[in-house]
Amino acid sequence: MASALVASFMATSAVAADRVVFATTVPQNESNLFWGGTGERLPSFQALVGHDPITGKYDNSELAEDWFADETFTEWTFKLKKDAEFHYGWGPVTAADVLHSYELTTGPDSTINSLELLRAQSVEVIDDHTIVFKFDTPRTDYAFQHAGRGSLVIYSKAQYEAEGLDGYNTRPAGTAAYQYVERKPGVGVTFERVADHWQGEQPDFEVLEIRYVQEQATILALLLSGEASIASIPRELQGQALDAGKKVISSKNPAMATGAIFNGMYGKSGDPAFNPDLPWSNVLVREAMNRALNRQEMIDVLYDGRAEPAVSWLMDSRNEGFVPELFDRFEEMYGYDPEKAKALLEEAGYPDAFADPVIPIVSSTLNGNPEFPVMSELLQVYFDAVGLQTKIVEMDWPTLGSMGRARESYMISPVRNAPLRPTEAALVNFHTERGTPYGGFEDDKIEGLANTLEATIDPDKRNAIASEAFTYLFEQYADMPLATVHAEVAVDPTVVADWTFPGVTTNSVSHWHLIKSAE
Repeated sequence: MASALVASFMATSAVAADRVVFATTVPQNESNLFWGGTGERLPSFQALVGHDPITGKYDNSELAEDWFADETFTEWTFKLKKDAEFHYGWGPVTAADVLHSYELTTGPDSTINSLELLRAQSVEVIDDHTIVFKFDTPRTDYAFQHAGRGSLVIYSKAQYEAEGLDGYNTRPAGTAAYQYVERKPGVGVTFERVADHWQGEQPDFEVLEIRYVQEQATILALLLSGEASIASIPRELQGQALDAGKKVISSKNPAMATGAIFNGMYGKSGDPAFNPDLPWSNVLVREAMNRALNRQEMIDVLYDGRAEPAVSWLMDSRNEGFVPELFDRFEEMYGYDPEKAKALLEEAGYPDAFADPVIPIVSSTLNGNPEFPVMSELLQVYFDAVGLQTKIVEMDWPTLGSMGRARESYMISPVRNAPLRPTEAALVNFHTERGTPYGGFEDDKIEGLANTLEATIDPDKRNAIASEAFTYLFEQYADMPLATVHAEVAVDPTVVADWTFPGVTTNSVSHWHLIKSAE
């Protein structure tokens, strides 16, 4: 079976009936080592906590049968399923495998961007199927780190002890309904259906191939030619796919909120990384940059109008701290007004008051967000129109992350909140020094609010703290929010009848075993 897959990997003929090919952009880190990426897991792996494919709510469809916190939320216990099995005969999944995977993921080589929210004070294996994570502060939604955020996927400890990282790089054993076959760098990864899977899952397609392509137009061409049956393409190209008889499938829930952030806003007291010469260190400039954006036009161009305007890329109506009044205030404070933007820049003394007035705008691709390069171009157009000096900087996501970890990411970049994080995770991740390297605005107040929220259990108090935080960020023009967006893929309906995925994972797509054949 495996040799046949290898031989056909680069085939350019039409997709076989038992094979589904998903064409997407080249990932930022082509690796089988999950902790060396940004949280995008391969279809062969599972986490502890799953999601309902329609509602997106946590469920026990992956490796944990049950989980619960103590009354202080400082201890989280996970009970593993006793029948879970690794691929290729590497044996049952035990708590020792979870601890092993946790240690790799939280080790010095990890680049997972929500690492601090995953890391526990201690982890204790109680028995083969019980593991306890202990913390020195409350973690009210620690299940999220094991679910949609995907901060931890489970590897086989036995495979590591026998083969080391070479085994993971060559043929990593996962636990999902598809198992790994082969990776060709710059080309893609192939998986095959697991016979007699321990969960009884039986995907319709025998072979799943993820094919990596650099150019969006080439991805579309693969779909139109029949070489790919699923494609992640920008909405501006979807019309051509629809005209050719293809079909668009959307996630069941909003998959992300998008916008742009002011990287490098290291504004805490005494922070040596703070740079007052950054134009956007001045709140008047930040307001001007927001006023320069014609958001409805951006939504029409980027998302074909199929997105909801967002007043905060981190606040969501389903999560604590939601402030509906910010929608009422948005037009007054953030509305498109180029003349107001020019007046604000003049009041701020731009460009003469800043040693380097040029605004670097990152242009980068990111799986699940094919619109990001166009978003960068639109930002430049709108900024230039009000007198801001700009330049586009081509940069891959790992490089931007490395600059962030070095506290040197002084530039503007498109950004996504994917999946739509719980409020505490969002604020800690993007507005504290210990959070993601892709974060933007930091200062003493927002860090204090995030820390207080993390230490608070009472629901009413938590809601009040979160509401204060979102209002403060809004009034500081801490970012440039744009839209709440569903994830979409274009498919060949003669091959793929449907794909049910909730849109609540870092990759946006998930539930690969639910790709349904048209035959």
